[in-house]
Amino acid sequence: MHASALSSPADSITCHVGQVPAGVEEALVTTYASLHSSLAFFTVFRSIEDASCYLARSAGAPSTVLLFTFSGHRIDVINEMIEIGQAEMTRFVAYVFTHFPQIDVISFKALKTPARALPFPVQQYRAKSSYVITLPATPEAYTARIGKSTRASIHQGRNGIRRHFPSFQSLFFVNDEIDEDHIRTIVALSERKINAGDAVFFYDVARLVRLARRCGFVHVILIDGRLCAGSVNYQVGTSFFGDAMGYDPQYEKFGLGKLCVYLTICESIVRGGTRFYLGGGVFAFKERLLGVPFDMDEVHIYRSSAKQLRHIGHATGVALAAAMRSAKHLVHRHKQAPWARLVSRAFYLLQRRK
Repeated sequence: MHASALSSPADSITCHVGQVPAGVEEALVTTYASLHSSLAFFTVFRSIEDASCYLARSAGAPSTVLLFTFSGHRIDVINEMIEIGQAEMTRFVAYVFTHFPQIDVISFKALKTPARALPFPVQQYRAKSSYVITLPATPEAYTARIGKSTRASIHQGRNGIRRHFPSFQSLFFVNDEIDEDHIRTIVALSERKINAGDAVFFYDVARLVRLARRCGFVHVILIDGRLCAGSVNYQVGTSFFGDAMGYDPQYEKFGLGKLCVYLTICESIVRGGTRFYLGGGVFAFKERLLGVPFDMDEVHIYRSSAKQLRHIGHATGVALAAAMRSAKHLVHRHKQAPWARLVSRAFYLLQRRK
């Protein structure tokens, strides 16, 4: 498809086909302030070489900014972990089905929206989840909001490790200050803990380094000059996002991992943060640090029931993948139960054989 711009002045919509126009980065930050819907993330983790851009405005300000690609009769939206209200979603879907008659399906990977209210056939299944902390104005205010026992545990751990190790340092690095060796050490510590059981997980270190240097900061905790804990984090507008976090189990009794996350959150507040995203997974400590869970859905919208039937293979694949995710989530929530450990071990053994 040739690069062009389709505009609809009456409803303030512009669609740049086959190109991402200048100014989109600022519009994405203003509209969503979401890492997984930022040009920095797209550039490092996604391919936007042939992407198109839908830009809707309301009262002169961006209200919906979506990057997408064409795949036969389907449009795949690249943005993830965002919320779109019913009016804006209706406007986008109507625009696509009106201006692109060859498109039968619109697909989103992770979205919060009342899509089932649309006058089109929809498949909508839970896809991803995270925890988000709404940050107060100061670290002191945040600390005061944490539960008494959690606050006491953090205070005791920080005082204990400083007393036993006077060389304790908590340092933060941004942009070109970021040392790739620091990230590699943090990742190694994180992977060692994650893979201690039956899991198999590895970070893409090169991409983490690129993204961190573009929009992030790295927190390192040093004892006698050696990195003993740290985290890799990103900033988009006033939103902060935690990624890899690892610590040396030698310091487990001081709660070094929890302390590392707490100090990272406090630093995010100092840097003007209003939200901190702790990532997915079901972990009680995230709630103790005031993280509130929220879910995102995989959404597929069809032009008509006939078109959904025409793409029955796609629809069936979507349903099966959703069922698998639901089963994994159930196992993870009950991971301490004997049956869950058995299922989990069988799954990872199967993965390793592939």
